[in-house]
Amino acid sequence: MVGRSLRMKNVAILAMVCLSGWTAAFGQEQRARTLEYSPTEHTWVEENPPMPGTAAGDLYLASSKVRSGDYRKAISGAAAFLKKYGDTHELYPESILVKVAALVGMKKYSDADTVLQAFLSQFAKGALTGEALRLQFVVAENYLRGAKVRKWWIFWVSGTDRGLEMLDEIWTGYPSQRIAEMAIKTKGDYLFENGDHALAELEYARLLRDYPQSRYHQMALARTAEAALASFGGVDYDEAALIESQERYQDYRIAYRGPAEREGVDLILESIREMRGEKDLRIGDYYERTNQADSAIFYFRGVRRDFPNTLASAKAAERLSLMGAPIDPEGN
Repeated sequence: MVGRSLRMKNVAILAMVCLSGWTAAFGQEQRARTLEYSPTEHTWVEENPPMPGTAAGDLYLASSKVRSGDYRKAISGAAAFLKKYGDTHELYPESILVKVAALVGMKKYSDADTVLQAFLSQFAKGALTGEALRLQFVVAENYLRGAKVRKWWIFWVSGTDRGLEMLDEIWTGYPSQRIAEMAIKTKGDYLFENGDHALAELEYARLLRDYPQSRYHQMALARTAEAALASFGGVDYDEAALIESQERYQDYRIAYRGPAEREGVDLILESIREMRGEKDLRIGDYYERTNQADSAIFYFRGVRRDFPNTLASAKAAERLSLMGAPIDPEGN
C-alpha cells in the first residue's frame, strides 16, 4: 500500500509537469506542491513535497526545475536519478518524462521525439501513457509550426511529415485516449489550412466516424462540408466532391439548425444547387454543339427537373425553346 501511495503521488507530480510544467516557459506560475488523490474523501488533497534524498524527493526536485524553467538542471536531475536508483526503480518511467518535458522546454523537439519513441515502446500501457502522449502531441504541434527534425544526426529538415506521422501514431495506437480525437482534428486543421482540402475532409470524416460523441463534432461536420466544397475543381470537373459537400451541409443544417442559419448554410446549399445545375447544363451544351439533339434535350430537361428555380434551369428552358423542343416532357 505504501508503494501504491508513493506511485500515485508521483504520477500526480508528473501530471503537473506534463500538463502544466512545461508551459512555465510561457510565463505561467506553478505552485510547488504535490497532489494526492484521497479515495475516502473523493478529492485531491495537497501534500508537502517529498523529502530530498529519497527517490520521490529527488524526482520532485528534478521536476521542479522543469516548472521553474531550469531545463538543464532538470535533465541533470533525471540523469542523477538513473545513476542513483537505476532503471528498475518504480519511478524510473517518471524520470524519463521529466527529461522529455525539459527537452520540450528547451525546444529540442527531435531529441524529445527520440526519447518518447523509446518510452512508449517500453511503457506503452503504463500509468503514464496519457502524459507521454500529451508530450508527443506538443512535439507534433511544434513540428507542424516549423520546428526541424534531425536526419542521420547531421541534417536538419522540415518536421512537417514527422509531425503528421506522430499525430497518426497517437490516434491509431491509442484510440481510447481522449487526446486521440484531438490528434485527428489537429491533422485535419493543418491540411485544411494548407489547402489540402481532399485529405482534410478524410480526417474530419474519420473524426465523425470514430468519435460520434466528440466535443469537436459540430466543427468537424462543418469542416467536412467546407473541405469537400473547396476541393471541387469547377463545373468542368467531376461533381463527386460537390455532392459530398451538399450532403454534409444538409446534415449540418439538421444537426445544428441555429448555427447553420447564422452561418448562411441555406445560401451555400443554393449555391451548390446552382453549380450542379450549371454542370449538367454544360453537358447539354456539349451534346447540342456535337449535333446530338436527343442527348442535349435529355440533359436540359434534367436541369429543369432536378434544379428548379435556378439560373441554370432558366437557361435550360431557353435552350429547349431555341431547339424547338417542349420544355418539359409533358409538352409544356
